[in-house]
Amino acid sequence: MRIRSRIFSAVSLSVIAILLSSSCHEQVLAQSQSSVAPMMRLLKSGRVPASRQGTIIELICRKGNPEELGFIWEQIVNDKIQGDVKEKSLIALKEAFQNRKIKPAGSLADISKLIDAKPPVNQIAIELAGLWKVSGAADKLQELALSAKTNEKLRTAAINALVSIGGPESIKAMQKLTKENSPADIRYLGAAALVTLDLKQAITAGINIMSTAKAGDPTPFIEAVLDTQGAADQLAAALSTQQIPEDVAKKQLRYMYSVGRSDKALSDALSKAAGMSGEDKELTEEEFKQLLADVIAKGNAERGEQIFRRADLSCMKCHSVSKAGGEVGPDLSPIGASSPVDYLVRSILYPNQAVKEAYQTYVIITIEGKIMRGIIVDRNEERVILKDANGKEIVIPVDDIDDEAEGGSLMPQGLTKFLTRDELLDLVKYLSVLGKPGPYAIRSRPTIQRWLAMREIPNLLLTNENPDEELFEEQILRAPATAFVPQYAMVAGLLPFEELKSLSSDSKILLQAELDVTEAGTVGFRINSAQDTRIWIDSQRLKSQPENEVELSKGIHKLTLLIDLSKRNDAGVQAEFFKPAGSKASFTVVGGK
Repeated sequence: MRIRSRIFSAVSLSVIAILLSSSCHEQVLAQSQSSVAPMMRLLKSGRVPASRQGTIIELICRKGNPEELGFIWEQIVNDKIQGDVKEKSLIALKEAFQNRKIKPAGSLADISKLIDAKPPVNQIAIELAGLWKVSGAADKLQELALSAKTNEKLRTAAINALVSIGGPESIKAMQKLTKENSPADIRYLGAAALVTLDLKQAITAGINIMSTAKAGDPTPFIEAVLDTQGAADQLAAALSTQQIPEDVAKKQLRYMYSVGRSDKALSDALSKAAGMSGEDKELTEEEFKQLLADVIAKGNAERGEQIFRRADLSCMKCHSVSKAGGEVGPDLSPIGASSPVDYLVRSILYPNQAVKEAYQTYVIITIEGKIMRGIIVDRNEERVILKDANGKEIVIPVDDIDDEAEGGSLMPQGLTKFLTRDELLDLVKYLSVLGKPGPYAIRSRPTIQRWLAMREIPNLLLTNENPDEELFEEQILRAPATAFVPQYAMVAGLLPFEELKSLSSDSKILLQAELDVTEAGTVGFRINSAQDTRIWIDSQRLKSQPENEVELSKGIHKLTLLIDLSKRNDAGVQAEFFKPAGSKASFTVVGGK
């Protein structure tokens, strides 16, 4: 009995061990099997219609492993994926790396082929070469960065990719860009790239450019400095022993404040170079009370609105009025009706004293020493999405975060150093009347508050009074967002021509506005003057008269105006949509940034 019992026990243990081993093996197989395996089988079968391919690929990239992404990559570089699907697939691969640090398995060297492709594929390919650190693409990227024929957007992308790839060759390329035989704007781009590659060289190059270049925008350089841990203090130290022109220092200081940065050492150094006081002196209680009294007695709201709209203050970069402007800070349309004057003054002078929770910023430092600052839009266990002062959303993988902390208000302390005392009075007066009955009340009419001005008007419109509708649609209505720059009307709805003149080299300006029709019907359009103005709704030409009516279907519709500023003798354009009597239409004028 004892022997049989032992045999039974041994057999039982062996069986249990086999069963356990089998169970574990099945679990391992189940875990190793990708959650997108069924979609991969479907994609490989060739039975997915072209209209569905993009969606399937996006889903695979969202959850797939490197091998599965590698299959999609092979399909792209072998031209088995074409057109819009190719663009969507590349974007999906880019997001897979940004969100999950996953890239396709296998060789990525063929990305150089895509860098030579047509837009927008080449742009995304350049960005991927940098994200994936494809060293084999460095020569191609250097050609783009150094060529005089490369447009600004591609050059910037190529430079950023080289910075990401790094190495001695990237440093040499950036050194070439900073030489005096390059245009000032390109020299600043090179110095900005060096901030990441070699900070000491970058600061030397940056100060040299600031001191010798008579033109150019230093913004990329100061942006790179502010985004790199410790760089602002090093630049401040260098500026204490070297001199730069006042105007350049002011430009850099304005940029700092426009993105919500007031790093003390750098702010003080730039303020000194600009001939401005670096001290932010806090008012005594008596001085504060006197300031409030002077706002009420001496402030001028009309002048204050012009100050609010000034580019150097960047108010409309963050804030909107009448739902037109930046979308980072709160809409200020009702601020005067809801906030006392003392609150408005404190908010401008001391923005960090009372930050509303929804607008609390966070500063995130990555393991590579990059500094990102903005309002948290969303976060999960994989990534954080920040919205910065420009309204740009930045995706930061959680694994890349070294440290994070609350950062106060996006509106920096010290912005008022660009204002005289009288200008401050006028600005506060303007804010104090917003939303109150009168000319600054919350708008009740569907006026157009946000316009888009086309940077370069196609010859199609300059040489042809009545252009072909298909060409109009292609060159105007389907033009990329980058072809336009936003322009915001004043509270009463007037868009001043004076602010548009810098956008036009031949006195003509093309403006576009959008209307969201939620119920089809007749919609009217009214303009203060139709003199020397051509008008289109979508591709349909309307009569050049102060009032038009047109039947519109559901959806987004675009109004286009071509105005000859040299022949208009009024102050600006003011336009609105209206609902004619008996019309069933329902619509909203599109605002925002």
